[in-house]
Amino acid sequence: MWVSRQSSPTCVHASLWAVLAVLLTCTEAQSGSIIKKVTLSVEPAEEVECGTNLTLTCAADASHASGVQPAYSYSFFKDYKEREEALVRPSDNVERAVYSIRNARAFHSGTYQCKVVIDGQSRKSNTQEVVVTGLQTPVLTVDKTVVREGEAVSATCRAEEEAGLLVFSIKDGSEEVYRGEGDRGHVQQLISLHQGRTAKLTCSYFIATGIRTLQSNVSGVVSVVVQELDITPSVTVLPQTGVIEGDNVNIMCSVNPHYKNLHALSLQLMKGTQILKSNMTNSTYSKDVVAADSGEYECSAQLDNVRKASFINLTVRELFSQPKVNILPSSVFEGQQFNVSCHSENFASERIREDVKYSILRNDDNVTLGQFRGEYTAVAGTKTNGNYRCSAQVGHIIKWSTSEPFKAKVLVSRPNISVMGNVVLGHPFQILCVSKNGSLPINYTLKWKHIDVNHSVSTQPEHKAVFTAIIHSEAEIHNFMCGAQNHNLSLPVTSAALSAQVIVPVQKSYLTVVPTPEDIAEGHDVYLICSIRRGTPPITFKWYRSDVERPLYSAVLSTNSSSHTLADVQKENSGTYYCEAQNYGNERAFSNKVTFTVNMARWKKALIIGACLLIVTLVVSFLLIRYRAMRGKRETAVELSVLQALNQMTQ
Repeated sequence: MWVSRQSSPTCVHASLWAVLAVLLTCTEAQSGSIIKKVTLSVEPAEEVECGTNLTLTCAADASHASGVQPAYSYSFFKDYKEREEALVRPSDNVERAVYSIRNARAFHSGTYQCKVVIDGQSRKSNTQEVVVTGLQTPVLTVDKTVVREGEAVSATCRAEEEAGLLVFSIKDGSEEVYRGEGDRGHVQQLISLHQGRTAKLTCSYFIATGIRTLQSNVSGVVSVVVQELDITPSVTVLPQTGVIEGDNVNIMCSVNPHYKNLHALSLQLMKGTQILKSNMTNSTYSKDVVAADSGEYECSAQLDNVRKASFINLTVRELFSQPKVNILPSSVFEGQQFNVSCHSENFASERIREDVKYSILRNDDNVTLGQFRGEYTAVAGTKTNGNYRCSAQVGHIIKWSTSEPFKAKVLVSRPNISVMGNVVLGHPFQILCVSKNGSLPINYTLKWKHIDVNHSVSTQPEHKAVFTAIIHSEAEIHNFMCGAQNHNLSLPVTSAALSAQVIVPVQKSYLTVVPTPEDIAEGHDVYLICSIRRGTPPITFKWYRSDVERPLYSAVLSTNSSSHTLADVQKENSGTYYCEAQNYGNERAFSNKVTFTVNMARWKKALIIGACLLIVTLVVSFLLIRYRAMRGKRETAVELSVLQALNQMTQ
């Protein structure tokens, strides 16, 4: 037999602390060293002038087990990246390491840190921000100081005392013409110079440290003389004034004869974005002009990468203005006459010596062949619909008008009249009036016995006129008609009389019970007959019992009456009954209520009476027998008298 005992919390905590102490002791015994602190220092200062020698010292404060000779390993970081050149390999008991930077430059600015590793343990030092102020002023040189316009010079920007990646910038005056990187303290670049002048070239550079971006001073100015190329062309237009459409115009471009025969020279004539002629060195551009040729012409000369241009304006007056096509009247119905005319408003009378010839076209087919007066008359119809335009011609100059669409309007067709939804007597309903054909707008009119009672205007395709009406007798539905009109000069067209089924709502309903309520007995069939005086079929009949919410039975018939049979009724069928009739007029007509009680069957009544008589007879017979036995013959005679009396009663 054994008994377990739960350890107390104090004992458990003591055990855990003991185990932890043993583990720590084993760990320290295994490593043999503990790094307490690592310190980084900078000499002579954290901020120095460029060219100063810097010394970074990493010192480790560590404890070692007795007899242990640990190996120290140091590494230095700049901007949190390890510097391979500052890596100190493991050595015995070196409690400090030095990283020297000779002739420090701005490149050496940044955030420094060191790390020491002893027997697999490592620890980093504090960080130190090192700032090296001052940058070398760059020197700019060029390979030549006199160049021709468009020629390039080789420019070299030097700052070779600086280290690291430099971003160089070369400027021509205030305009930067080059920016690029170099990691060798200099950069060389070809710079193209344009326009006759003296170019002022300078350079500078930028260096990004881990702390900020530094910019150097600007170099000295280097002047380069740019000799202008005299290739600006001259442009001439003949004739330059008084030019009218149809005139021949010559445009000439020329350059300094000194450059004219150079193979590299390109001379072009342009108007806007269009090159009219690409080789104008020894030729002339000639054209019979029209008004659209008015505008600015450019003569462009290009030699190597130098381009120069001259401009001249040319104004060409119209010989005649652009024709206009006019269609009258603007609104034409099929069958009506219309006119199309074509004319130009302005002419250069001093040049026109012949009549202007006009042609009218419909869908690009000439409808005035052989006639040039600019007039066309026709009767509007589907064949004359289309796009009309016209042309005006004098000599070889032809001008076109803009296109004008034409479509003859269509007279409205006889409208159709109908109803929307059901027509219920005494209730509002909607009448629909629409014509299949006809140009918009269309005026619709609702008529009652040929009298206008309402109006509607249709202005959108597929739009239909809808009118609201009400009638109080079935015959009144045929009194409605509608008219349509879309031209004031034509009479309205009228529809046929409205024809639609009229639903007469169900009126008072009646419930009849057969047989009569007082004659209803058990086992009989009872007929509940529901009838109405008036109502449009189909009729929905429903029968109810007052104490039951749901109908007992329902039927949909095309007659004005219907019946529901209660077969073989019993006492529990007694109660109050009524019926309901309804049609599409949605008016519910409830009947009168009939109450009846189911009486006992006649055979049951007869059976009860017979049983009662039999009992009375037996009782009397029994009494007589006893009396006879006691009284003798006298009683027998009395008994016979009683029996005779009973026989008479039963008969």
